[in-house]
Amino acid sequence: MTDITVPGVSARIHDGRPPLVRWGARAAVAAPLLGVFAIAVGIPVFADDLRDAAGTSRWTLVTGAGLAQLLLLGVALLGLYRVQEARLGRLGHAGALVALLGTMLAAGGAWDSTFAVPYLAENAPAVLDRATDGSLLAGYVSSYLVFVLGWAAFAIATLRARMLPRGASIALLVGAVVALVPAPTPIRTLVLAVAVAVLSTRRR
Repeated sequence: MTDITVPGVSARIHDGRPPLVRWGARAAVAAPLLGVFAIAVGIPVFADDLRDAAGTSRWTLVTGAGLAQLLLLGVALLGLYRVQEARLGRLGHAGALVALLGTMLAAGGAWDSTFAVPYLAENAPAVLDRATDGSLLAGYVSSYLVFVLGWAAFAIATLRARMLPRGASIALLVGAVVALVPAPTPIRTLVLAVAVAVLSTRRR
């Protein structure tokens, strides 16, 4: 029976990959491109005073791109997990789950930057002049710790599974560690996003 005679089946098997893997690969390719775009557009914003930058359309564009990049990484993670599922082991399964949770938490922080910060810039600008501390700082730090630990564990499991290129798997691990560096989201996740794109589009 061919994929021509069975409606709907052709979409699932025409390239030999399940739909989740195909969508994951597309998201993986888009993530670093979006990150590079956000960095290029955001250089003036990153160097400007937060109170002045947050009320601009450029801020919304850059932070919105950072949010979209994290969402794409979440989809790409699901695709990478599906490809290796049978050989990941306990570390890989746990790492994928923690990485997904961390990506969701980081996306929450990016959502805050995209929508809440401009609101504060307009209605309570003095708040933006204060140093980030207390529970807010703890929330951001803990979110990215979960993000980093999850992606690092998943990268190690990917290396052990030996189903995807070793060099890109090592880059994934490096990208997870680099995400700890305090920086705008598109910058701190760019190495990770590039590694995810390579892993999602290449096999051994």
